[in-house]
Order: sequence, then C-alpha cells, then structure tokens
Amino acid sequence: MSDHTGRRAESGHIVRQYGRWWWLGQLMLTGIACFFVFFGISLLAASYRLGDPFSFIMTFFAASLIILISIVMVLGFVFRMRRVMLIGRSTDDHEVDDDGSP
Repeated sequence: MSDHTGRRAESGHIVRQYGRWWWLGQLMLTGIACFFVFFGISLLAASYRLGDPFSFIMTFFAASLIILISIVMVLGFVFRMRRVMLIGRSTDDHEVDDDGSP
C-alpha cells in the first residue's frame, strides 16, 4: 500500500495527499539532520583544542563538511514539507462540489 492517496483537482490532475507516516518520516529526517548540525558545530569547537596542526585542519574541514551537508538537508526537508502544505492548501481552496458549484 502507498502512504498517499490521490484526488482530482479542477484541472483534472491527480493531487497527492500525504499521510501521517510521510509527515512523521519527514519530521524525523529533519530532526536527525538537525542533530548532525549540532554535532558538527561541537566537533568544530573541539577542533580548536587539538594540539597537532594536521589533526586540527582535518577535523576543521570534516566538521565544516558535516555542517554544510546537514544544513542543506534540513533546508531540503523543510522546503519539501512547505511545498506539500502549500499545494494541499491551494487544492482545498479550489475544490469543487459534486454538483459543480464552488
């Protein structure tokens, strides 16, 4: 079974409705990505306490990469959820009754 159902909008296109499991999954993925942002920040702060210059450089760049990738993932999940909310809201506003009246 799929986690979304379809319904027809005024234009005749099928609009997907996402279920609770999809929303829960998106929120969990966003939370995990936020955890890695904070982990990267703590790793970046810890890199300044290292004595070896090579270890500092490697840890600094690794932490920066973790932060960069995690922030991009958070933004991607948030924009995806926002897009689904806006599409769902716009189809609810333009829904037509069975008798053809708005």
